[in-house]
Amino acid sequence: MHTPPMQTANGQHTDILVVGAGMVGAAAALGLAQQGYRVAVVEPNFQQQVDVSAGYDLRISAVTEDNIELLRQLGVWEDIQALRVQAFEQLSVRKQGSDWLTLGQAGSQLGYMIENSVLQHGLYLGLQRQPNIQLYTTTLQALQTRPEHQGYAQLANGQALHFDWVLGCDGAQSQVRQASGIGVAGREYGQRCLLSVVTCSAPVAARTWESFAEHGEIHALLPLADSYACLIAYGSRPQVQQWQANDESLRRYLTAQFADITGDFEVQQAGAFDLTRQSALQYVKGRTILLGDAAHTIHPMAGQGVNLGFRDVRQLLQASQGLRLKDGPGSRAVSLALATYSAKRRADNELMAQAMDSIGAGFGVDKGPIATVRELLLSGLRRFTPAQQLMTAYASGVWKVTGNSTQ
Repeated sequence: MHTPPMQTANGQHTDILVVGAGMVGAAAALGLAQQGYRVAVVEPNFQQQVDVSAGYDLRISAVTEDNIELLRQLGVWEDIQALRVQAFEQLSVRKQGSDWLTLGQAGSQLGYMIENSVLQHGLYLGLQRQPNIQLYTTTLQALQTRPEHQGYAQLANGQALHFDWVLGCDGAQSQVRQASGIGVAGREYGQRCLLSVVTCSAPVAARTWESFAEHGEIHALLPLADSYACLIAYGSRPQVQQWQANDESLRRYLTAQFADITGDFEVQQAGAFDLTRQSALQYVKGRTILLGDAAHTIHPMAGQGVNLGFRDVRQLLQASQGLRLKDGPGSRAVSLALATYSAKRRADNELMAQAMDSIGAGFGVDKGPIATVRELLLSGLRRFTPAQQLMTAYASGVWKVTGNSTQ
């Protein structure tokens, strides 16, 4: 049985209002509800059903082991695992024409490839089971988050909610962020990402890889279950438009880039999107806390977007543990805890974003000193096992940056 928000003279009151029930928002709502808070979740399109017999969704996330543990703690991993997941054991990278640098060992798990729809449905089941959570299938119409007053939200269905805190988990174009007066900094990469799901003639090895080609092209593969694979290509807008000109052009391009590793395959579906890097100028302001894409977006080349979002959730749950968030932004203890959340997550997120940009820039150079240094570094890493182990630990989330230190 769900515990409803408290009734007030001019609306209902909830401790935490979560706007957006994607992977990050649903996880944050579950974690805070487990800590005893009354949580209201506003989302127009809850993932109430998923059909894994209908083929793979184009939106797939490589969820690392540290975040699989988060899903276990939230009580939804068994729901997700019962639908469809695919473990991956190794991560490889190269400059096209060079040898592979491979991280991880065959038989040792780095994480799982999981469709976003599967993750969202598993988390939705968890939301339904949690008595401290109330779901609102509607959109946000208006928001007031001034710290000197109780927060107020007007929903499109006519309902009104008062709250102590609002979590903006509503994506890169976050309505919560904009209503809270939080600006962003960022840039467009001038690239598009081409995604395609294919069925291969034989199962694909449990290894995800990226190959950096000439002219800024990047090719990547995500291994999926049942002889499926996700083939990814990054290129300029004109390049991607040319690759997608028609079904034959797409098939010819993907075959040229991937068939030597995958063998024969059939394209099931494909799509493309523009790439941007964006960072909110503040993660916490007034009664607003930002998480996931509402706070940061990065280049998706290493599939770290959802992992960074889940780490936002973990850091927030750590910060809120033992606190009285109901005391609001006027509480010194609450303010210090949220300042710590903001500082630690910004450090990790910005490091990852800069690393992705640096890797892309370094591999994008074909000649000269940068290319020479890159090849020397890769050659050394192929021979130096401790460095490979450290990089594997960071990629799987076992080792991470936490503010001014590492752990």
